[in-house]
Amino acid sequence: MNWLNPQHYSLPVLVSVLLHGLVVVALLWHWPEPQRIPEPVPQHVIAQVIQEENAAEKQRKLEAEKRKRQQELAARRAAEQKKKAAEQKKREQEAARKLAEQKKREQALALKEKAAAEQRAKEKAAQEKADRQRAEQQRQQEQALAEQLAREQAAQQQKEQQEARRQAERAAVLEADFIEQIRAKVSSVWRYPPSVRPDQEVSVRIQLVPTGEVIQVQVVSSSGNAALDRSVEQAVMRASPLPVPDDIRLFEQRFRNLTLKFRPENATW
Repeated sequence: MNWLNPQHYSLPVLVSVLLHGLVVVALLWHWPEPQRIPEPVPQHVIAQVIQEENAAEKQRKLEAEKRKRQQELAARRAAEQKKKAAEQKKREQEAARKLAEQKKREQALALKEKAAAEQRAKEKAAQEKADRQRAEQQRQQEQALAEQLAREQAAQQQKEQQEARRQAERAAVLEADFIEQIRAKVSSVWRYPPSVRPDQEVSVRIQLVPTGEVIQVQVVSSSGNAALDRSVEQAVMRASPLPVPDDIRLFEQRFRNLTLKFRPENATW
């Protein structure tokens, strides 16, 4: 077996332990009897025990160094992991800080844009209100102007109508006056034939010029008596020029072509 091999360390160690145990038991058993000098141990056994002790010490040192190196390696690894964890945490904190700053900037920008949008909305609403007010004022002004213009036009129209009525009245008065003058002048020179009745009537159309000169006389409604009709035509021609108004408009409207009726009762002998 391997443990019987002289080169193996287990047997010397076991022998050494047994020897030490025996010495301790002897000391305790015979105490306080006078110490007995043990028998000398052979030199090769002592050498082998020392060699085994040195090997065991060396083995312990090796194992201690190995454990130390393992501990140091574990410590370095732990330190590296701790460092990496700290760096990772620092990176995460930095990223979180940057994210928070970015979020803060975005929130500030959003608030700024919101405030700007609200300000623009207020300005737009104010502008629209001002535009509506200006439009309403302009509408009111235009309405007032239109009403004023309508009143002025109505007043002007009324004035013109009044003036037209006055002119028509004056024209009617002038027309009646000049017709009466014409009738009187024609009657003053009219010599109608005998054997006529007072109820006989002749209508003639007289064409005049602004100076009152008679251009043409035409019977438009006969009395039934040709001699009486001719006497009226001759009387009109003898009375030329007839009295006419100086107002050219009135002349053109009423006296350029004038139709008059004559009865013998109006004539003079």
